[in-house]
Amino acid sequence: MIDLSTATTVKSADIKSQKKNSFEISTNEMTFLMFADDEKSKDDWIGNVGRAIVRASGTYLQKNEVEDENNDDDGDDDEGVFENSENHPYFND
Repeated sequence: MIDLSTATTVKSADIKSQKKNSFEISTNEMTFLMFADDEKSKDDWIGNVGRAIVRASGTYLQKNEVEDENNDDDGDDDEGVFENSENHPYFND
């Protein structure tokens, strides 16, 4: 099991592994190579793991908390919508 709170990046690893549909999850100590069944699955894994890394890192803001601070009551149900930190490498390549 990989503790995603210690993960720093997730990205495609097809060239590094010389195998299709591979991706890597890196921590400060180790890099894990993973293999998906197909390209879509690989992309889904990368996206989902990337979002989990951001959530675990604590560098996101829940959108409705920001709106509450600004007293923005537009009637939208924004619970669970996350915005990125402008300094976070996952969102800013």
